[in-house]
Amino acid sequence: MTHTLRRFLPLALAAATVAAPACKRTHLAAEAVPAAKPTSASIVASPAASTAKPIDASDAVRGAQRPQPEPPAPPCLPSPEGREPAVPDLLEQASRDFEKGRFEDALECAREASRVDPQSVAAHHFRGAALTELGHIDEARTAYARALALDPDDPEVLRSAADLHVRRLGGRDDLELALAYTRRAFPRAHRMKDRALIKDLHLLEAMALDDLGRPGEALAAASKAVELDGKDREARREKGVALFELCRFGEAKSELEKLTSEEPDAWAEHYLGLIAERGQDDVAAAAHFARAQKLDGEAFRPTAAPSVSAFARVVQEEVSRLPPPIQVGLKRSNFAVVDLPDVGDLTATDPPLSPGILGLFRPPGDGSTDREKPAIFLYRKNLARAAHNDEELRREVRDTLIHEVGHLNGEDDDQLRDRGL
Repeated sequence: MTHTLRRFLPLALAAATVAAPACKRTHLAAEAVPAAKPTSASIVASPAASTAKPIDASDAVRGAQRPQPEPPAPPCLPSPEGREPAVPDLLEQASRDFEKGRFEDALECAREASRVDPQSVAAHHFRGAALTELGHIDEARTAYARALALDPDDPEVLRSAADLHVRRLGGRDDLELALAYTRRAFPRAHRMKDRALIKDLHLLEAMALDDLGRPGEALAAASKAVELDGKDREARREKGVALFELCRFGEAKSELEKLTSEEPDAWAEHYLGLIAERGQDDVAAAAHFARAQKLDGEAFRPTAAPSVSAFARVVQEEVSRLPPPIQVGLKRSNFAVVDLPDVGDLTATDPPLSPGILGLFRPPGDGSTDREKPAIFLYRKNLARAAHNDEELRREVRDTLIHEVGHLNGEDDDQLRDRGL
């Protein structure tokens, strides 16, 4: 989703897992995931004397300052009569620990299960899920890859892997991979007639499509999720977001107001604020934004919020610091700073451009004379919302200017993305 943090709701593993295993610049901010302290899963034997690294004086000095290694984690389950616990028992305990939020314990049980049976899809699935919750994203991705190497079409694992790539990673390639995962999962999920699983897959599909700038497809996927479970608030919220991205503001407002009327909802309040802002109702917009921040202060941190004159000063200063070729490009265009994108510019393409775009390059229209200049716009309110301090605001303004001049010089969005713009 453009210009916002990706919403995060933890994935709940189904019980069955245990039994059977263009012409715009937008701002996509990835949600930071705190890295939890890793547990020690196994005892590593000391190397034999012939292969051990000799200790020299510097090692001896540094050794006194080194933190002591963590003790080994206790076993997941007691060993009956000295035998290893059975894999189904380990997975059942992992499920109980996961559901109670004891993710380190769930991870230890899943590790033991995968050690006893390396071919267990469910064991690697639980490892991936627990690692995700603990913030060990690279390890989680590897655990899911191991599970999918054993069963490439397991719909539960595909759902979890898609969830990881949408909610925790969120880059363009990650989102495309999430779509591939959901679409691979659908055939088997339909054969299983698992409505909850199918609903989750449609929801993840909608979220990925929204973030990829394909709101029409996102709306179709979100609508299917709502049809399967009309009480799923996240699916309903995603439907409202897709309507917003399609510039169908009245319908989006209706969907999101229903959510907030039932119970407080930070993301619905945020989007209702954006809709009110576009309707030039600044009082209502401020109230919605304040409620969103109160409900979720982490996702909706205070933004730069410069005055009109302060923002103009930032733009002027950043323009003066641009490389000469970029300044020349700006002079070749009609350059303007406005509050928000005009709906006519947004809906001039199919699908529409996101209302959250930070800047726009508009080429001369068909049939225009050679004297007619292209236009470059910066959108003050969207840029201010994308930054949390003066330094971030300056960077966003600078990058957006370079991005739009890149379009003027013939670069497309993919080329500009590859250059970090």
